[in-house]
Amino acid sequence: MQTTHTPWLPPQSSHQPSSSMAFTLPRAIKPLPGRAATSATDSRSGAGYFAFPPGYPHSTETTRPPSTILAIEDQEEAERQKQKALDDAWAARRIRDEAARKARLEAEAAEALKGEIDWVRSGGILRDSNGNRDYARTEAIREELRLSAYEAALTERWNNYEARWADLAGKATRDRNKARDVRFVDVPWPVAPMNQQTPTLADLTVDRVEDFLLTVLKVRGCTVTKKERVRSSLLRWHPDKMTAVLARVVEEDLPAVREGIHAIILSLHQLNSKVETTA
Repeated sequence: MQTTHTPWLPPQSSHQPSSSMAFTLPRAIKPLPGRAATSATDSRSGAGYFAFPPGYPHSTETTRPPSTILAIEDQEEAERQKQKALDDAWAARRIRDEAARKARLEAEAAEALKGEIDWVRSGGILRDSNGNRDYARTEAIREELRLSAYEAALTERWNNYEARWADLAGKATRDRNKARDVRFVDVPWPVAPMNQQTPTLADLTVDRVEDFLLTVLKVRGCTVTKKERVRSSLLRWHPDKMTAVLARVVEEDLPAVREGIHAIILSLHQLNSKVETTA
């Protein structure tokens, strides 16, 4: 017995669409705002929605030739260099102006101090900003004047000593056959004269030699050390160096000069031992 199967069909709704709805064409898609409508050629070629339409502006950088880009870069670099030069010039000018200002202030301060020193030296008394007598500043300048005078005297004494040594060395080397013309008083003994009198053999002591050679080192700005001063003096007064001097000493003063040279050398050796111990 053959069984017949009936195909299944979906149930039909009682509401049937109208003929107008059944045959309505789909609405055209409205282009986005700002989107230019594509031409028929674009739609036929299948370019797609995101394809650039004809005449769409491209990036200017990609369209410029390499020579133009290099020219722009060179111009920008030139502008940067120009600005850097201006900045450097301005910074240099500020440095110069500041240095000039400091120099001007220092010059004004030095001139004011010079006026105060001259006033105090003449016996005047300084006054403060309120017009009252400034005894503290006045006494400080007086002390500075005393110290400056003391240092000047020490420096002058040492310069005279060096000048006398140069003159004596010149006499000893210019003409060895010349007659004897050096006396005891002509020898620059390294001691300070007492009461402006010429030093004698009794004055050539260790203490007097130390005072003469080392006290001057206290002058402000002096960079010579005690060890250097003693060693240079030992070389100067070495018996071998003094032979030329003795050859020019007059006969009557020769014993005293020899004894004086011996006393100076002994004093220098004692000073050298003292300096080495305290160093």
